Amino acid sequence: MKKLFLIPMAAIIGLLFFQGTQKSETPDSPELHAVMKKMPKKVKAIVDEKCYGCHNANAKSEKAKSKLDWDALEATKKSEQIDAKAKIYEVLAKGDMPPKRFLENKPEGKLSEEEIAALMKWSAVKKK
Repeated sequence: MKKLFLIPMAAIIGLLFFQGTQKSETPDSPELHAVMKKMPKKVKAIVDEKCYGCHNANAKSEKAKSKLDWDALEATKKSEQIDAKAKIYEVLAKGDMPPKRFLENKPEGKLSEEEIAALMKWSAVKKK
């Protein structure tokens, strides 16, 4: 009698465990790109104009790509996007972006106070 009880119980526990593991983000998950898709138009315009040139998959600088690749970021998990946003906030708060060396050659790449504020507001990680 105990064996008959244990088999269905083991099956139920197995199903519950399997269901719990299936909840992770998959390529079809709406949560996957939620962080980047919620980028306001104003922020996207700033990124496109001032950031994307150095931080994309085809950029010349391997260092800039390794620090942040906007193309790759959109395909990462939500948790990685949140981590990237926190890093973006940190770099902006320190005044490290764009680098001073870059601005020597391209002063038009300097972020205005308004642009920095918009990027920082967007990249601030909200703790729940």
